[in-house]
Amino acid sequence: MITVNEVMSVNVLTMKASDSVSAARKLMNKEDIRHIPVVDDNQYPIGIITQRDILRAQDSELSGEHHTVDDSQISLEQIMSQKISYARPNEPLRSAGLKLQKHKYGCLPVMENNQLVGIITDYDFVGIAINLIEQMDHSDDFE
Repeated sequence: MITVNEVMSVNVLTMKASDSVSAARKLMNKEDIRHIPVVDDNQYPIGIITQRDILRAQDSELSGEHHTVDDSQISLEQIMSQKISYARPNEPLRSAGLKLQKHKYGCLPVMENNQLVGIITDYDFVGIAINLIEQMDHSDDFE
């Protein structure tokens, strides 16, 4: 059985609720990530900010109206998703995958003893799927 801790990323970048949307956007672009846990002063996750949240915070020219929004004046607390589910390091990977699928989440923070110890994303599952497909294709070569 594969567990979450075998796949999760352990170097988790976090931000505070008071940080700006602009700062989150810059961090996501710099680090090429799409999800950032928002933590309190004790490093406990209180929300998630996603690339979609950032895009929603910006005005769309498609709406017919164009307003300039200074996203450095918008805090993450104003736009972050506060309803979060967690995974545990020793949780079966299938269980975490089912949570992602059922709730249409893009990531799950991984918690152990009330500490953020990692994050697992839909991107991680795509990598696993590709690896399994390659293994299956390779095994077909020997039949």
